[in-house]
Amino acid sequence: MTLFENLRYRSEQLCRIRRFFNERRFVEVQTPVLSADTIVDKHVEPIAVTDSSFPVTLHQNQTYYLRTSPEFAMKRLLSAGMEAIYEIGTVFRKGDRGQFHNVEFTMLEWYRVGDDYRTGMELLAELIRFIDKTLPEIVYRSFQDIFQEYTGINPHRTTAAECCQAAVWKNLSYPDSLTETDDWIDLLFSELVQPNLQSVIVYDFPAAQSQLAQTRTISDSLGTVTVSERYELFLNGIEIANGYHELPDAAELRNRFRENLRRRIEANCSELPVESRLLTAMELGFPACSGTALGIDRLMMVLLQTHSIDDVMPFPIEIC
Repeated sequence: MTLFENLRYRSEQLCRIRRFFNERRFVEVQTPVLSADTIVDKHVEPIAVTDSSFPVTLHQNQTYYLRTSPEFAMKRLLSAGMEAIYEIGTVFRKGDRGQFHNVEFTMLEWYRVGDDYRTGMELLAELIRFIDKTLPEIVYRSFQDIFQEYTGINPHRTTAAECCQAAVWKNLSYPDSLTETDDWIDLLFSELVQPNLQSVIVYDFPAAQSQLAQTRTISDSLGTVTVSERYELFLNGIEIANGYHELPDAAELRNRFRENLRRRIEANCSELPVESRLLTAMELGFPACSGTALGIDRLMMVLLQTHSIDDVMPFPIEIC
């Protein structure tokens, strides 16, 4: 198919996605692309904007950020009383460019008050079936089960040294700066596990990968471990969506941001603001809910069976 044919198909699918959510009484919202708030994550680098042309009512030299996700603003709407919302919009991530990455890309994100962990996963699977019934049926696998299947390692009880040994056995290349167990787990998962995931929702991630998700304690043969109520959808070995049983505790979220900032500084990444309007809103109350973010461009790649994100967008970063 030509690029123009791909763009027409993309437009048709966006209409289907809107129909899916509208039929379920979600409200489509539009939130700011430019904000003083940004997610503090070791692996996500926002694009900072500082300009004297901002209104004089703002603080002098205020740094704003192109959003890496509409999450903060959407959650403020939930705190204000909205119950089921979705957004399809542009997001930005500094330095991300490759077969599956463009600095600017399109994200679908949604939240529904009252949804628990399982309901969040089921809604994601329902959306994928609605979009294309020819895709293989989605199966659910815990992170521990699928990680052990392809690496032989229990991700909740492993060490950096054990993961490093597994990487050496598999002849994987890795940077000398890789020291934290969580980073080693990421490497082994992306290299040894992810390529095998054809139509899978992986859930119960290691607690260190909680991000903005709740955690809970589960039991295994060796005792108890803490897992993150986070789930990811993989199609044809590509990560398509990432969802959480959302953390409602502002104090805990602030602590996580501080820890992520510490890790960013250790990795020589830019310093980001820990405080945000989201934390202020959550301190006044935040409802129980689940939320999911889905990469539209990657989903179109899978549906159209293309090999580059450039095949499904009109203007990659090099020709913007």
